[in-house]
Amino acid sequence: MPAGIILALTIAASGDWFGQGNEAYEAGDYQQAVALYDSAIARVAGGEAYFNRGNAYFKLGEVGRAIADYLRAYVLKPYDGDIRHNLEYCRMFRPDKKTTLKNPILAFLTASLRLLDMRLVRVLTGVLFLMTTGALAMVLIRAGPVWRWFTVGLGVLCVYGFASWMSWADMVNPKRAVVVVPEVALRSGPGEDYKEILVVHDGLEAIIRNRRSNYVLLQVPGGQGGWADTSAIEQVFPTR
Repeated sequence: MPAGIILALTIAASGDWFGQGNEAYEAGDYQQAVALYDSAIARVAGGEAYFNRGNAYFKLGEVGRAIADYLRAYVLKPYDGDIRHNLEYCRMFRPDKKTTLKNPILAFLTASLRLLDMRLVRVLTGVLFLMTTGALAMVLIRAGPVWRWFTVGLGVLCVYGFASWMSWADMVNPKRAVVVVPEVALRSGPGEDYKEILVVHDGLEAIIRNRRSNYVLLQVPGGQGGWADTSAIEQVFPTR
């Protein structure tokens, strides 16, 4: 698998767990690498640690958990081409393949809105809003063409920032989940006694629509869905 292991600059912040995880990965002890990356992430949830743990999960054949970690790494480092590449590469190994083609226009627009990471977009959007409001006040005081064009430019940037923020908010929706067991039956109700609707497999990305006791109602690509035991899925972005 391309990209290998990234040499993180945040090893000091996360203790030596990250470095030891890299050593275990290079030695081929992927289970130990996952455990060490778990310890690093518990202290500092960095994009490098998620990415490397995703690589280790992939080596262990746990496609769903690898996808979940690549998604987390992508949110923290959307400009990293290795993360995006490994995410798409890993998705190729899912037993459940999408039957619909990706809309290239929608894919382009989404990529355009995610050029900067979510935290930076949040700050910049707030700053741009304040600057746009101030510039608009100046236009009302001095109705000169320079101020008008300056205000329009700031307004466009502010709208872009808000759209980017909304795109990221959708991306980190806590309802986003991944199947992490080899196979699970989705049923018509929250229990083993209900009728089986369809069978899904490791790596399928879904949306949680409801919860009841130890069961979740999943919506899978294509609109179908059903109830599954919570142990069969991993919430990609848990509610904090």
